[in-house]
Amino acid sequence: MAPASKKPHQKQSSVKPKQQSQQPAKPEKAKKANAPATSRTFLQITDNWLGSKMNFVFYFSLFLTVLVGIFLFDVKISTGGDDSSYIEMANDFMQGRSFPTWHGPLYAIFLSLPMLIFGVNVIGLKLISFLFIIGHLVLFYYTFRKRISPTILAFVMLIISVSPSILYFASQTYSEAMYMFLQSLIVFLFITIYLSFEDEHKPTNKELALQWLILGFFIFMASLTRNIGIIPLFVMIFILLLDKKFLPAIMLTGSYFIFLIPFKIYKYLVWNSEIAKGSRPFHEILLKNFYNPSAGYEDFSGMVVRFFENARLYLSKHFMIGIGLHDPASTEKSWFVTAIVVFLLLMALYYAFKRSKVMLFVTLTVAGSMAATFIALQQSWDQMRMVVIYIPMLLIILAWGIQQLAGKKGYGLLFVLLPVLLALIFFKTLGYSIDKMKANQKVLAKNISGNRYYGFTPDWQNFLRMSEWVGENIPDTVLVASRKPSMSFIYSGGRDFYGIYRFPSVAPEKLLGQLVPRTGELKVIPLKAIANNWPVDLQLALKQSNVAFVAEGSDIYGVYDLKGGTGTAISQALEQYQVIPFTTDSILSRVRISSQSCFAVSPDTLIHNLRKNKVDYVIVASLRANPNINTGNIINNIQRYLYFVEQKYPGILTVVHQIGTHEQEEPAWLYKINYSNFGL
Repeated sequence: MAPASKKPHQKQSSVKPKQQSQQPAKPEKAKKANAPATSRTFLQITDNWLGSKMNFVFYFSLFLTVLVGIFLFDVKISTGGDDSSYIEMANDFMQGRSFPTWHGPLYAIFLSLPMLIFGVNVIGLKLISFLFIIGHLVLFYYTFRKRISPTILAFVMLIISVSPSILYFASQTYSEAMYMFLQSLIVFLFITIYLSFEDEHKPTNKELALQWLILGFFIFMASLTRNIGIIPLFVMIFILLLDKKFLPAIMLTGSYFIFLIPFKIYKYLVWNSEIAKGSRPFHEILLKNFYNPSAGYEDFSGMVVRFFENARLYLSKHFMIGIGLHDPASTEKSWFVTAIVVFLLLMALYYAFKRSKVMLFVTLTVAGSMAATFIALQQSWDQMRMVVIYIPMLLIILAWGIQQLAGKKGYGLLFVLLPVLLALIFFKTLGYSIDKMKANQKVLAKNISGNRYYGFTPDWQNFLRMSEWVGENIPDTVLVASRKPSMSFIYSGGRDFYGIYRFPSVAPEKLLGQLVPRTGELKVIPLKAIANNWPVDLQLALKQSNVAFVAEGSDIYGVYDLKGGTGTAISQALEQYQVIPFTTDSILSRVRISSQSCFAVSPDTLIHNLRKNKVDYVIVASLRANPNINTGNIINNIQRYLYFVEQKYPGILTVVHQIGTHEQEEPAWLYKINYSNFGL
């Protein structure tokens, strides 16, 4: 009986599993020994049958990708905003205004090329992602077609060709599709070059130098698409050093820096950017909450917790959704499922060390990239896009590892269970795609017919319609602020917006520690102690004396400078209303022991930030906190921003336009900022 690991078309360089002992078995054990052989025969039958039909499987997978991808195609911009940000950054780069930052810059630079020719054609840009997904599938097939079981490869090809999680990015202007293509390309190139060392006609040093140069270029491109793209380079160097191929390791490293160094110099000289600056600053990675810097930074133990929690989040939830074994609507996470995936991954790594340098490279690349991802991301991101790039190769690795385990005595039943499991995954994944195709059919038809807002919930429709209204009615010379400036950029016809992404609060101790040395003693009054029936002059004088606000949960405290004649008059009036201010030390002592969320903010800083950036209008929208249902809770970053501005400068905002007449319609407003009313 041929060993299970020796499949049709498989390279001889792969190490074979150990042969079963040829020693005669005792009669009572003979029956047990026959079970693995029978199971092996089942996998061999499927491998032999599929091995001669892999080209058909390949073309059928391409057909499914195109067919399902068309029915799942989404012509709208996603509400996440990052996809529209790439388009906006591409426009800014094309106009020579700024170099793409935060996200990996290469994708935005790449998008600027078709935009230079065709303008902001969203559907055209999305079709490029579609082509990247198809290209990824082609490279994936040619990478593994002669190196793993045809049964495993056939099922994995079918699974990824209908996966709604993967095909979602075939119609989005996210960088995932481009990165998956580049990732597959560099894996294909390295394996091809690495295995060429074993060929009878080995490439010359000149040919090798050119091959390493090409590989280094694409690694460089992958690392500019996503920071995680540098991980394969480290794994390649490790594999080469493990084989004592020192010169190739040096050549590969040098080829990467041949492209990196000129790029850094170009970025520094042309765009005046720091050479060492990455797309995501290190201090932002360490933040406990990216959208709330006042929460502080993670310590070592916090980073360890982050790593394990992210592993649970992405392996037991998003990866399982990606392969159809988890309900996409469920937020459930499981340590048990995470442990199973990690165990199978480590088992595959063990067998790869013993049997296949090709699988060792693939496994280390995926494991290293995922580990870096789990460390770098705050848990609040919680997005499929962070793990979808690993789904195809991770599935190959896990299936290959199970196949290797099946070769051990007593585990032969896995030869039968593995194809059954892969078939189950395929049909589950296809089922989810069919459901999504049915749901998307009407939306796609409406969008293509000209209704570009159909498919958005009312809160997003009103926000985007307001962005369109601004584009048609507010001069381009006037700057308007938006919660999602890149989406407003697209739906307004390409005008610039100022982004207010988060509410810029700080820790109370930090803000008051900066104010008190400059202003001297300050007084604190709870806002709920200030009655609406007080004289207007007193209320205005009190507001003008305000220098900060401190929040403890839903309780707001004003911080006031009550020195001088006006301050004395305010203090005397407060005594008449039996309101006794307390010190900043008292409020700091209170928030230090509070179990509620606490922050501080300066209204002068807020308004001066808008004034400095020449913002004259602000879009305020009722964007849902729960995107699936209108609970009344909204993403209120801008609302809070303007609330504290108005607390000191009442009447500084005027409603210019409103879309949606009542709360149930989730309205959007456009406010004008009247700086001149307060001499600002």
